[in-house]
Amino acid sequence: MSLRRHIVFMFALAGLASLASAQPAIHIADGKSFDLGTILRGTVVEHKLTIANKGTEVLELGDIEASCGCTGTMLSRNNIRPGETGTLSITFNSRNFSGKVHKTVAIQSNAANEPRLVVEFTAVVIDEILVSPGHIWFKDAEVSRKSRMSLTVKNNGKEPLKLTGWRCQLAGFSLTIPADPIEPGESATLEAEFVPAKAAPILSDGVFLQTSNPRQSEVFIPIYGNAREFKFE
Repeated sequence: MSLRRHIVFMFALAGLASLASAQPAIHIADGKSFDLGTILRGTVVEHKLTIANKGTEVLELGDIEASCGCTGTMLSRNNIRPGETGTLSITFNSRNFSGKVHKTVAIQSNAANEPRLVVEFTAVVIDEILVSPGHIWFKDAEVSRKSRMSLTVKNNGKEPLKLTGWRCQLAGFSLTIPADPIEPGESATLEAEFVPAKAAPILSDGVFLQTSNPRQSEVFIPIYGNAREFKFE
């Protein structure tokens, strides 16, 4: 190869390398995962991510895909110049969740490094009023004889909780609730009793526990089990 052709060839390679490097590159400054911590059910939590363009061309952000309708997103800008940043606001509505939560948000863009970048977040959702166990179980309750079960109510809220009453359509059922308010972070015991008037192969009912909490004015507790005729042994 002549010297002239060699020089031309080297310039061509340099031009191709320059074109290859002239690309947008997406980068999440705070990392691609985050934890919202422990939140009360019904709370809407917001988290903001900083999106940086580490490339040499304009970063164009496209569709934002959330894995669940509980998650909302909003971009501060759709085009980010090289060396600049934008913000992605992610909101999570915890209303329909309880326990551990894992969700994802996918960012579509013209980035050369990650054209579909996935961000994930976790949370633990707890009820402001937590009843444990979450149901009442009367197994083999006997006609005209009293069956009992204890439950615990914990106040995860920030204000004292007053249990104001209860309602249930199951004949023979009664519930004893504490007279004093439950302080934040404290628990109290409920005593459920059932005296069936007749045998029933399946119990499927529930009790509504009425409270002073404006966000959970009633808490539903399912009732399961069965009732049978009493037999002397």
